[in-house]
Amino acid sequence: MDGARRSEFRWLEQGEGEPVLFLHGLMGQMHHWDTVIEGLAPSYRAMALTMPILDAALADVSVGGLTDHVLGFLDALDIPRAIVGGNSLGGLVALMLAMAHGDRVSGLILSGSPGLPEPGVTQRPWRRPSREYVRRKMEEAVFDPSLISEAWVDSMREVMATPVSALRVLRFARDARQHDVADGLGTLAVPTLLAWGREDRITSPEIAERFKALIPDAQLTFLARCGHMPMLERPVAFTEAVVDWLEATRERRIRCTGETIVRAKAPAPGGG
Repeated sequence: MDGARRSEFRWLEQGEGEPVLFLHGLMGQMHHWDTVIEGLAPSYRAMALTMPILDAALADVSVGGLTDHVLGFLDALDIPRAIVGGNSLGGLVALMLAMAHGDRVSGLILSGSPGLPEPGVTQRPWRRPSREYVRRKMEEAVFDPSLISEAWVDSMREVMATPVSALRVLRFARDARQHDVADGLGTLAVPTLLAWGREDRITSPEIAERFKALIPDAQLTFLARCGHMPMLERPVAFTEAVVDWLEATRERRIRCTGETIVRAKAPAPGGG
């Protein structure tokens, strides 16, 4: 294992066994997956990777650039195949990875993922937004606005008030909106879980239904009283849905990979 290459990445990790990698969205962070990782750790090698959205070291400010970053992470940790899941922008990256590098993905978990254009949905760029405006936009992403802490608002306000950072965020958002993966979804050969917030106002439940119709082996689970970030808003219910799906699709994932999946008997801490 190349220690220098490994140092390029920041991630959380617990457990042993079949690897399950989670990717956050544009406003997210790896710690938003804490509860999910803890819930999977007794039986899986659960990980959450920091996406370099604000990192100038990632020169390719696009969904493709993030996809290459995730592929590099799998290479650096010598992981030949993994279940890859993502929320929002992270879901699109997981999806693009599965479509472009199907030999590296044994299963997909998508939540609030873009990739199917939604008529009538537009997004205006933020130009030196007020703190109140930032809070309103962030509250649109959740069912319970109390989840949006003052510290989180302050951090996002700082990002959007910094021209270089704001430009990167807007470029990622613009690139994600331009993707239409409908024609390629029928080629996905791995089991897919769609875990969606019933009250998602960013990527509507209708989009989840379209994903379900287009992906050959897809299961759709709606979480009530939940918006765009189920792993943060309904972490226990989300984790239970993921665990149930992992168990139900185990044999199908083995057939897809053509190799035996080894289960861990006990969690083991780790990370980078």
